[in-house]
Amino acid sequence: MIYLYLFLEFFKIGLFTFGGGYAMIPLIKETVYKYGWMDESHFLDMVGLSEVTPGPIAINMATFIGSEQGGFLGATVATIGVILPAFLIMLIIAIVLRKIMKNKFVQGTLGGIKSVAVALIASSAITLLSDILFPVSYQNGNFNISANLVSIKIFVLIIGGYFILKMALKKKPTPVLVIIMSVVVGLMVYYL
Repeated sequence: MIYLYLFLEFFKIGLFTFGGGYAMIPLIKETVYKYGWMDESHFLDMVGLSEVTPGPIAINMATFIGSEQGGFLGATVATIGVILPAFLIMLIIAIVLRKIMKNKFVQGTLGGIKSVAVALIASSAITLLSDILFPVSYQNGNFNISANLVSIKIFVLIIGGYFILKMALKKKPTPVLVIIMSVVVGLMVYYL
């Protein structure tokens, strides 16, 4: 019976929550408390564990809670329950969208969405980069901008390393290789 509860509860959470994984946390919390699956302290530990584990937080939480309540099968049904609504909705949208894809209004809308998505990603990247390299602080009524020399060194070394890798490999390095290089550069800067 626990498997049915896990599936149905996480299916409801996946179906009626909009805004991503963090928006699901209150519903997951309510469900977990309703069934007595864990107390507040354990739930908060589960949220923290789900955040540091690779993957979407809501799926990780469903998997962990399902595992605790019903082992491997519990983890499986809870995970399927939380994923299935989004999968079905996207499947329906894809079917409908495929039929109207040739429409000029749909094409224009998608073109606008792509442009906005690129602009938002670029804006986020520029904001993060400036916040990391040149942090702003507010003291005594004044804004102070300072250069974070360690971050600037790491950034320059990673950019340089990227282009060196690109020339050595004669192709664009994979994201995994860039991440590994970034870890090595960060460790070298901080510990050498």
